[in-house]
Amino acid sequence: MRALLDAGIPGDSILVLAPQRSLLRPYQAELERTDLAPGTRPLLLTIGGLARQMVDLFWPGVASAGGFARPNEPPTFLTLETAQYYMDRVVRPLMQETGYFEGIHLQRPRLYSQILDNLNKAALVGFAHTEIGDRLKAAWNGEARRAIVFTQVQDAAVRFRQFCLQNNLLDFSLQVELYTRHLLPAQWFRDYLFGQYRHLIADNIEEEPPVTHDLLQDWLPHCQTALLVHDRDAGYRSFWAQIHKGRSHCAKRAGSTSS
Repeated sequence: MRALLDAGIPGDSILVLAPQRSLLRPYQAELERTDLAPGTRPLLLTIGGLARQMVDLFWPGVASAGGFARPNEPPTFLTLETAQYYMDRVVRPLMQETGYFEGIHLQRPRLYSQILDNLNKAALVGFAHTEIGDRLKAAWNGEARRAIVFTQVQDAAVRFRQFCLQNNLLDFSLQVELYTRHLLPAQWFRDYLFGQYRHLIADNIEEEPPVTHDLLQDWLPHCQTALLVHDRDAGYRSFWAQIHKGRSHCAKRAGSTSS
């Protein structure tokens, strides 16, 4: 990145992608050095940040196609906390009136975050949010009667998505879906994105989800320069061991939250 800037490449034609904001800190620190020549600065983003920025910029072009009830009004982008707040408005009545999630010993914020996590993973892997329940059931090898929970998870996810569409609310999963399903396929958008950012740096690509890999595959032929960086240890950053009651317990901590 520094070499590109020192060579006189305009900063606003450089995009740096990483799977987590924390992995962009070294790039940000480099941009804060006082010996950098004045000029525009590269864009440092995660795939979620890129999706949000592009959806916000081109909202009129995706709102109607995305199924929003009020496409002429601006959207509200949700954080994890505000998404949990609205998830509570959807799920709490189901729990109180129909007995949803009985026998699930989780605090409500944790339950809501699990449902949101399923929505997020569906968007990042690239399958429809309506397939969540069936996929969970297919992976379940416990008691058959417990599989009813996955039906309830599916219903809650669908109800939450409908609530968001009715109220112009964009959680992380909906931002990614709008970006991948309604913006990226459009040639006018690809001309803009690939034409604007001709110099691409993607760091820690082993931690990126499939939608990012698909994007990179399409983007690379349009780049003047590109650098893809991966860790040979598949994203594992630390290793620790502890002795407990005469046994050794070892674990690896991955860089992403994916299970």
